[in-house]
Amino acid sequence: MYGYQSLRKCISNNDNELIIYGADNFSQFSRRDASVNSKCDRALPVARGDELVVLRGKLDHVYHKWLRSHGLGSEYVVEYNAHSRDTTLSELIINNPEPVKNIIRQIGKKPVYVPWFSGRMETEAAKALGADFFGAPETETLKYNDKSSFKSVCGQLGVSVVEGTLFEMHPENNQDYIEMKNIISGYLTTCKTVIIRGTLGEAGMSLYKTQGDDISEIYQEIAISGEKSIIIEPFLDVLSSPNDQWVISRDGNIDSLGIRDQICERGMVHIGTLKGAKTSPDILNYITKTSVKIVNDMAESGYRGVVGIDYIVSDDGIFPVENNARFNGSSYVSMIVDNIEELISPIPYWKFIKIKTSACSFIELTKRIKPVLYDGKKLNSVFPFSCDTLPLSGDFAVILLAENMDEIFNMEESLKEMGVKRN
Repeated sequence: MYGYQSLRKCISNNDNELIIYGADNFSQFSRRDASVNSKCDRALPVARGDELVVLRGKLDHVYHKWLRSHGLGSEYVVEYNAHSRDTTLSELIINNPEPVKNIIRQIGKKPVYVPWFSGRMETEAAKALGADFFGAPETETLKYNDKSSFKSVCGQLGVSVVEGTLFEMHPENNQDYIEMKNIISGYLTTCKTVIIRGTLGEAGMSLYKTQGDDISEIYQEIAISGEKSIIIEPFLDVLSSPNDQWVISRDGNIDSLGIRDQICERGMVHIGTLKGAKTSPDILNYITKTSVKIVNDMAESGYRGVVGIDYIVSDDGIFPVENNARFNGSSYVSMIVDNIEELISPIPYWKFIKIKTSACSFIELTKRIKPVLYDGKKLNSVFPFSCDTLPLSGDFAVILLAENMDEIFNMEESLKEMGVKRN
């Protein structure tokens, strides 16, 4: 009933269409602190030769040249050189569509705008470019992306979720803190730890665990952040955190992109993804059956685009906890891996991790990790991407491409010795 094919083919399998990648995540984050960077450049290795990448900021020409030397990426890049965090990429396009339209005219194909997250401005940007839109109406995106609303949808579909309470923050009310504390204390009578998460869950922001001794500090942090709604739930002992990715094409077809294992810090904050590890058939069956219910509901309601459903596997059961109704961090990774597989060979295992080194240029990084750096030929190697913050903070991301799990472990150890490791 459901196909299995590459995400790129689900976006378009028409050679007369021009894919325009706008991988900016700012549209998802109405509130942005230093932990949220615009990540438009992660689409650079995703794009094929005749596709277009649009950047909020500047192109790192050295990185781009390195990609092109390995047969990856596209010659077509538009840079908006924006410095302010106030404007999303889609708003930049709406305000000045001509740089993108010039390339559309030059290539002469029917444009398709492919954003990270589908909000109102993304729909408007597609219109400004005269492009088809690989995305959804904002109402549908928010219906599934909001954690509380998604739990309600699961309830309507008969899908079991972790019990919990939605709490609306009203810091102006003196009783507000007491009410929140009472709810948490109620859960702590039957479990050791409680998790508190904002309904938008912005990049690990508004995500807390408590055993009851720091509730006032957590309340203050949430109040200052401006978060309007939070979910309070028992924190279960998590055995694994699978992410099940699907895609609903523009014509409503549903395809599975497969299940990956998420790597979470403190059992909460997503820091990476592993593809290739075997999931037990029982877990696989339950997750697939559950996802089919959810994704069918999304397709019927008009949602289009990528869907990433996060599950937790615990002794208490298997539960969907979040629906990333947008491109996921690892969506771009799987597209990069697809491109590399076409050039060299099948890649049985890959691991995507956010990583850090001392601040440096891309050229300096290639020297630092030269023994393990992807060279376009060898399989067991490290592919760097999302490098635009590398010169400022040393933060970037890597894909470890490997024939088995031992090689992944060896490469991580080698990177540590070279001064590259997780935060």
